[in-house]
Amino acid sequence: MLQDEYPHTVTFQSFKKVSDGGGGYVEEWSDVLTISGFMDTPSSREIFQAMQLQTPLDRNLYYPYRTDVNEKMRCTFEGEIYELIGKPPDQGGQHEIMKVPLKLVP
Repeated sequence: MLQDEYPHTVTFQSFKKVSDGGGGYVEEWSDVLTISGFMDTPSSREIFQAMQLQTPLDRNLYYPYRTDVNEKMRCTFEGEIYELIGKPPDQGGQHEIMKVPLKLVP
């Protein structure tokens, strides 16, 4: 049942310091978490409302409740990279489903 509700695989990344192999560090995006989710296309109403607020909106990501995803992360899905638009809220406050709006990174 979980596969039907959350059929997509999404990987979250954080911007971290990573060893450069020579004793130093470089900062880069690193995979930190892969989850099952549902990547949904927003409705025309949602897109219009986002445009009024001058906030780009390309997708909505739904996933099972968790607290380890934050607005400083980004995610990848099917070769595309998305920025999280704000902190992921708990839909309905029931600790069941999270929804976060996403913006495609060019």
